[in-house]
Amino acid sequence: MGRYTGKTCRLIFMIVLTVAFFFAEIIAGYMGNSIALVSDAYNMLSDLLSLIVGLTTTRLSRRPPSGRSTYGLPRAEVVGALANAVFLAALCFSVSLQAIQGLADPDIISNPMLVLIVGALGLLVNVVGLFIFQDFSCCRRAPVLHDGITDQKGEEKRSQPLNIRGVLLHVLNDALGSVVVVVTSAVFYVLPLEKNEQCNWQCYLDPLLTLLMVVIIMTTAMPLVKETTSILLQMSPADLPLSAIREDISKIHGVWGVHEMHVWELIHGRNVATLHIKCADMSTFHMLSRQVRKVFHQAGVHSVTIQPEFEEGCEQKALCSTPCLSATCQEQSCCQAPPSPLSFQNGHLPVPSVEASEVPLQDMMYELPPVAKETHYSTKL
Repeated sequence: MGRYTGKTCRLIFMIVLTVAFFFAEIIAGYMGNSIALVSDAYNMLSDLLSLIVGLTTTRLSRRPPSGRSTYGLPRAEVVGALANAVFLAALCFSVSLQAIQGLADPDIISNPMLVLIVGALGLLVNVVGLFIFQDFSCCRRAPVLHDGITDQKGEEKRSQPLNIRGVLLHVLNDALGSVVVVVTSAVFYVLPLEKNEQCNWQCYLDPLLTLLMVVIIMTTAMPLVKETTSILLQMSPADLPLSAIREDISKIHGVWGVHEMHVWELIHGRNVATLHIKCADMSTFHMLSRQVRKVFHQAGVHSVTIQPEFEEGCEQKALCSTPCLSATCQEQSCCQAPPSPLSFQNGHLPVPSVEASEVPLQDMMYELPPVAKETHYSTKL
């Protein structure tokens, strides 16, 4: 499809379809003097906004890395999914207030036949939208290659549904809204009420079903809000056994200590890890780095940066060999605890921490040999 992928083309198609039906509903609503149709038309407008957000963030996420955005903009889809989920939650709050007002002051549908026809057409449009994006809503597991190692391309496929899920929530919300319109208008069409008649159970059907719809939508929207927020806050993936990974690395023969270990999600399904390991020398590190990366690879982390720290002796294996040069430096570092509480020695539990005040910075600097002991070496998959 040239510069447009299948996901982009489907979003564009749904935007065109939604715009066309928005104008059809708004015109029919004012011609038939139906508040329900006008409300459903503006609900379609919210779907249009979510589709535009999804299309924009999808295009932004494909931008290549640049000077400031060294990863590119893959998290644009995460931001778009969060924006759509939060916007939908606000819309549900507004709809719930209208439903409560409808319970306090019930009203009848004046032209149920017109509302029924347009509501059925709206339901058809939303069902088409659900089928269009159905293949993006299913997360596929990465294919296994050998020794439990997964294919990175398979993992990247898992990142696609996150942005589309935000769009699907809006489509699902409008589809349920159309179901409510069809059910209530059908009831009023089969059991009509005159304007001068007193409202009975039929008048309470619309607001009650609307509140039920809000509950269903919110139960599907909140997990998306939680997931996107955890990614933007760079939290470790919930399904990643971080403690087990750390223990497996610490048990590798030749690894004296593991600390400053961090794992986060760049986007859904694409994990990044950084860590420091203590070992004897560079030749040992070359051998260990592949084993460490294999541990991460089996856990689904395919972008790993390893910083080695070389020690002549075995003393203080779990302590970082790259201390901060000043108190200000220590306060501005991402890991302020000296040493990190996540430090592990090979085959042992974490050693007791040593406070920074016990080892003055000046003494640490004077004890360094003429040739620096610590070498920075990064390895990437």
